[in-house]
Amino acid sequence: MRRKNSLIIPAVLAFSLCTVTAVPVLAEDAAQTEAEADTASDEASDAAEDTADTPYEKGTITETDYQSEWLNLKFTPPETVVMNTEEELESVMRQGQSTLEKSSGMELGEDALSGTVYEMMASSVSGFPNVSLVVEDASLENMTVDQYFLAAQQMLDATQMGYTYSEVTDAQIGGQDFRVMETSVTINDYEVLQKYCTRKQGGKFVSIILSYTADTQTEADEVLAAFTPLNADTEAAPAE
Repeated sequence: MRRKNSLIIPAVLAFSLCTVTAVPVLAEDAAQTEAEADTASDEASDAAEDTADTPYEKGTITETDYQSEWLNLKFTPPETVVMNTEEELESVMRQGQSTLEKSSGMELGEDALSGTVYEMMASSVSGFPNVSLVVEDASLENMTVDQYFLAAQQMLDATQMGYTYSEVTDAQIGGQDFRVMETSVTINDYEVLQKYCTRKQGGKFVSIILSYTADTQTEADEVLAAFTPLNADTEAAPAE
């Protein structure tokens, strides 16, 4: 009986975004050259509890934006970034899983990505930066985000591509608290940087995964800044 490999989404996305989306662009570039405080606190706490108790529901993708009531997040892409369709996102994920299996020698199986929802993906017209948002069931109820990152690192290390990792830090994205792990990997002599921004909410891991290069750092910052609260009057669910 094959045991389901949970926590593979960061690894699959790493391959998807680096090998499916990015490598053709890199090859093209190389060819071309290179008072109330207490009351307010209580109200905020009550609102957060209401949000936390809301059943999970997948967000919606349009040509112009992404919206999620459950996450209370909205993404409006910058001018040079295009929203990918759900069909395009699923295609990238399938190709990424196939590449990961070949590189790591692991057979993930058809159920490897069960319990996972690919919420959205958006890509720069030049390939970098690109961003995805994924929601994944927590396989262990008490697992923390930092432990999730350690498991993700093991999956990435299994590819033997030479990933390096930063210390995990904290950040606010769209008014919500995230833990952030930064990685670096070299593909075809070209360095690809990634940020895994993850929070745990409602027993699920929510990951915003940003891929970029050193010379697209400014655009990458703009992409993260494009995540905003969907409803400004709604308190975000607390991170677990």
